[in-house]
Amino acid sequence: MASLPLNIDDLPSEILIQILTPLKTLQLLPLARINHRFHDLTLRIIHTRLTNAAFIPEHELILECYHPAAKISTPYLNCDYLGTDGLHGYEEDEEKQLSFAQLGQLYSRFRPVVQEDDRRTRRRHPSVSGGVVPEDDTARVTVSLDDCEMFSQLCCVTNMVKGSARKGLFLSHVNINDGLVRVFRRWLRERASGTGNAREDILWTDRQKNVGLRFKVREDLSARTGPAIWTEQDEEDRPVSYELEYQELVVRTSQLLLNVEKAEDQEVQHTGNAIVITSL
Repeated sequence: MASLPLNIDDLPSEILIQILTPLKTLQLLPLARINHRFHDLTLRIIHTRLTNAAFIPEHELILECYHPAAKISTPYLNCDYLGTDGLHGYEEDEEKQLSFAQLGQLYSRFRPVVQEDDRRTRRRHPSVSGGVVPEDDTARVTVSLDDCEMFSQLCCVTNMVKGSARKGLFLSHVNINDGLVRVFRRWLRERASGTGNAREDILWTDRQKNVGLRFKVREDLSARTGPAIWTEQDEEDRPVSYELEYQELVVRTSQLLLNVEKAEDQEVQHTGNAIVITSL
């Protein structure tokens, strides 16, 4: 007696997962609409991928953030992984599972830090007391506004790279975001005084809010000129300078996953070739 042909949906979940796993995330997503079972299996696979991609194993994020006039002189920053709020292991209980929409709203947090070579340069300079300045990986950027200038601009470029033994040479290089943020006088003043709205803490580098920066802001009072007491109108007109200390780089976790896959494809394409050289 001839056996009846089986539908792919009749296969055990373990085998279906093995069939689906080689597919890229963008290829997997449409399959979630086939039926409830495919939805659950696709969700499980992507959830696992997001968990692994959040801390970008074997890769690292580097950030370039600079005033348009200081592009050449500003070194890139390394980004240390801090965590992904709300991301936990896959739950079999449907009531505890994160939906596709919820997974899409997860953000991974990184701390931009000064490169090791730049820390050594700092360490070689003696302090005022005659000692050696302790190694400091804190990254900062200065934003200055002339009188009557309402905002400044920062170019923000986020890349995912796989490093090599030689500085400045990478095995793979994928751009995650290339954006421009306006840093307004009001925002700087409110952040420095601690009176700003918490919802405006992050400066987003793109309209989709895939990549953003969180700073600790301090005013450089030595940059003030003129009288010690200012009227409210003076506050809007006078030249000011602020030091922005990098607290976090936040990246939508789904974007990390897509770019990890892109980086892996790039590495396969360059297998057997020389190291990819990037200009940063």
